[in-house]
Amino acid sequence: MKKSELEMNEWINNKFGTEFAENDLKNIKDFSLLWNIFENLVCNRNCSINRMEESLNEIEFQLVNFENSLAYLKERYVTGDNTNERFEHLRISPDGRKEFVKRVLLEKDENTSNIILALAIIVYRYRNNLFHGEKNFMLLNEQEQNFSVANQILMSILTHF
Repeated sequence: MKKSELEMNEWINNKFGTEFAENDLKNIKDFSLLWNIFENLVCNRNCSINRMEESLNEIEFQLVNFENSLAYLKERYVTGDNTNERFEHLRISPDGRKEFVKRVLLEKDENTSNIILALAIIVYRYRNNLFHGEKNFMLLNEQEQNFSVANQILMSILTHF
């Protein structure tokens, strides 16, 4: 690990009493860069769900490239036959297509374009929750797997741009 990264982790740990190890925040840091690329190339530097939909619907994605991410998100946000409390913590507003995402996660919509858009909306919520302070920074290391999956989704989308 580079000295500056180690110093930053040490600074955060000392300042806020966290215990972040070197790799605890790697995927979150990577997400920042990948999101920047995504927003630039996919959303013309101004992300909205409508812009994502316009850009992503032009591409014929292969669902196989997203199956592991989709499985992870279903496992995380679905309990039994409905979405769970974790899903509510995404804070998807009705205008943010909450019911649309819910239908995809509950396997009531199996259209590939809709699945990819729903995954992108979840990643967008991760972005908003992270960058607008909704995520408790003291517990960001607990979000590492979420951001690993988000990064896989972004990379799978960006292979087409």
